[in-house]
Amino acid sequence: MSLLYIPWRVSLDSNYNRAALVTEKKVDGVPSKQLIYVDNLTEISELGSAVVFMDLRDDWNRLEEILDLQVPVILTGVSPYPVSELASILDSHCAYTGYMEFDERGQYVLDVLKARDNKSLVFRVHNLKKKEYPNYDIDRAVTRYIRSVRERSVDALLFLTPPVDFDYDELVHKSYEELNEQDLISDEITSPRTGSSRFKLLSALFIFVLILSVSPLGAVGITVVFLLFPTIGLPLAAIAGEFAIYRRLSSLDTGVFRGLLLFFSLSVFLGISINASMVGVEFQNGLELFRGVKVSLVALPGWLFVTGFMKSVSRKISKGDLLVFVFAGIAAGYYILRSGNFSFVLDSERMVRDYLDNLLLVRPRFKELLAYPLLAILIHFSFNIKGKLAPVIASGGSLVIVSIVNTFCHATVPLWTGLLRSLYGLLFGTVVSMILITFVKKYSRSCKDVEVLLNESDEDESN
Repeated sequence: MSLLYIPWRVSLDSNYNRAALVTEKKVDGVPSKQLIYVDNLTEISELGSAVVFMDLRDDWNRLEEILDLQVPVILTGVSPYPVSELASILDSHCAYTGYMEFDERGQYVLDVLKARDNKSLVFRVHNLKKKEYPNYDIDRAVTRYIRSVRERSVDALLFLTPPVDFDYDELVHKSYEELNEQDLISDEITSPRTGSSRFKLLSALFIFVLILSVSPLGAVGITVVFLLFPTIGLPLAAIAGEFAIYRRLSSLDTGVFRGLLLFFSLSVFLGISINASMVGVEFQNGLELFRGVKVSLVALPGWLFVTGFMKSVSRKISKGDLLVFVFAGIAAGYYILRSGNFSFVLDSERMVRDYLDNLLLVRPRFKELLAYPLLAILIHFSFNIKGKLAPVIASGGSLVIVSIVNTFCHATVPLWTGLLRSLYGLLFGTVVSMILITFVKKYSRSCKDVEVLLNESDEDESN
């Protein structure tokens, strides 16, 4: 992986991690593609600089006329064409077709593009919807556009005319300057058109050896499913690999720092193995996604909490048990809402994200900053923590593994951003962990008193 996949992927990212600007009107000093609506086709002066925006609901009957122009076209809406027929029409015209991220009316278009034989003639578009402008100022809008290129490698940035109180020219100009400074700008719309099956074999080999360390039979079965049925095999390999890492490393006697480094390293390479199996154009152009994101994020921590909780409860559930269960339930609910390909994000958190993105290029994942200290406690006590907090600590510490692996489960994300984000998590998480371990050693007696309080017997409660 280090010698073959990582250099190849870095080269791929360097070739395609740039976006072209598509604007509704020209902005002085900014080279961009001109967005043309179907009703205004006569305004096209230079076909080479035009991108047509087509709402299939209203303009479907002019589709072939538009495709004959041989210019990039952004589609939205639903047409009377069956999915397979429209896909065939696009292929017959070799149409370079774009779809918008997070398009509320875009599922039909996505289905059509997935049905195309030539999935390399697809590009991804990011835009700030007109109804979203009131929630943004210029700087936050620019940050959002930059992030979409840097972290998701979108191929085109679409700037729609905002409400009156928003300076369109300033938004486009600032976005262009920032993109140009970071070498993220392109004169043409280009999308990934390459892949290599040999990396999937490398991925399968790593996953096989990893799972083999804990279950030979499981290694054979999961690797076969991974190779033959990727939709099921990808999340299955991720989950089984996460369990294997936790089980194998929890049986070793390591120091805290070495233990954290081992967990980090194996998790990164499991994530890279999943990533390397998604190098086809359908994944690189966002038509196919890693399925089972939420399951892969909750399987290991959920299992550790449930099994640990069942061991820790008394014959009669105490108030301490209920308190831990309620706390874990609230945390798990928020964690699940925050996970997945499309997740819920608080506005205050979005502001912190923007600040960290501007400061660090790529922000560390917040869950890892909390999970590393819990994992450090587990390693410090040789994974032999008893009491009511034990399942919470074990479950929370395992988030290091699942979060790192999940970072690489997004095929369109440049590999360097995943590596940098994970390294930030390790760096900041280790610092917090060492401070916490020092505190635990210094106040071990007080910690024991807290443990006794949480584990008060049912008899004590009844008295």
